[in-house]
Amino acid sequence: METGECVITDELIDRMAEKCILNDDDFDAAVLDLRPKRIQTVNLHHLALASKSKDFAKTIDEADFITADGWPIVSLMRSRGIDPARVTGSEFIERMLAGRQFHGKKAAILGADRHAGYDFRGQLHNSGLEVAFRDHGQRGDWKPKRLAKKLQKYGVDLLIVAVTPPFGDMIGEEVRRAGFHGVVLNVGGAVNMVTGNATMAPHWVRATKLEWFYRLAQEPRRLFRRYFIECLPVFLKVILPSYLRRSRV
Repeated sequence: METGECVITDELIDRMAEKCILNDDDFDAAVLDLRPKRIQTVNLHHLALASKSKDFAKTIDEADFITADGWPIVSLMRSRGIDPARVTGSEFIERMLAGRQFHGKKAAILGADRHAGYDFRGQLHNSGLEVAFRDHGQRGDWKPKRLAKKLQKYGVDLLIVAVTPPFGDMIGEEVRRAGFHGVVLNVGGAVNMVTGNATMAPHWVRATKLEWFYRLAQEPRRLFRRYFIECLPVFLKVILPSYLRRSRV
């Protein structure tokens, strides 16, 4: 992955706004429309990673749709004249498991830990969605062309990439470019969360916009650097100025 200081440009933010999914219903419709596409949830951590990697910034830019997964991204999109809701991968997975709208479709799971993948396969089966393929192995062993061929062979409609950024989003894009003709959905750690293999914030915490604080309290050693060393500078340089410009209009 090519690294180096990479400014989050106005042009990139404008293109994100053009393809930002506005609400949960639109998210569900985009996935159910099984024409080839890649949908990437985007949060502040994604922008922090993109600010240091041209390759990852390009990966965000190449997504067909993005969602505002977090209030900083919602605010950033509002500075571009749209008003999206906070749309997350974990809540989409919850809706998918609770309904039957994917009955008869075939899914594949790439990533998540093995126990979460086993639990998730059972939950998907109960919702009427067949898991035709899953791989929870070593990331270094994943070859995009080989994966694309397997997905096509098994007739997979939906590839759920349950790998944290930047690798998860980049391997999802590489598999699509390698010839997979279904829907690629990048959801990061959502599968581990909905299966109970990782802690998910309660609904009331999410409603108060304090999910980041809840997660920090759960995993302070892992998340302190992410939130305060990696994400805070991007919040101050990109999100806050956009918010202040919007508030003055």
